[in-house]
Amino acid sequence: MTGRPPAPTLPDSADMQAIEGELEGIVLAVADAQVALAGGGVIDLAGLDDRIAAICAALETRPPEAARALLPRLLALVEDLNGLSAACDKVRADTSIELERVATRNRASLAYGRKPEPPPPLGGPTGE
Repeated sequence: MTGRPPAPTLPDSADMQAIEGELEGIVLAVADAQVALAGGGVIDLAGLDDRIAAICAALETRPPEAARALLPRLLALVEDLNGLSAACDKVRADTSIELERVATRNRASLAYGRKPEPPPPLGGPTGE
């Protein structure tokens, strides 16, 4: 067991409404992740790639004109995912900077005999 939720499967004969519904669910999950990350929260994207793969596989079984109808929404999802990726990179960089600041302050505190400062909570604001 990998600890990841099972990937949702769309039957080969999935109609466009089911595909659109799953796509909308993914768009909402990405938007929720962006909000949580911006608020200092922790996000879990486990299974998102499987959900997107299921949509792509289902669209391959549809007529090209039907699949093309979702192209604008799929391209918007790509942009949202790119934005989420950039936000994750920024949080990772900010966390690294803050941890280095705490380590520097702790080294100084230890040199002067003060009690070290605890690290900031994960995902919290950096104080700037």
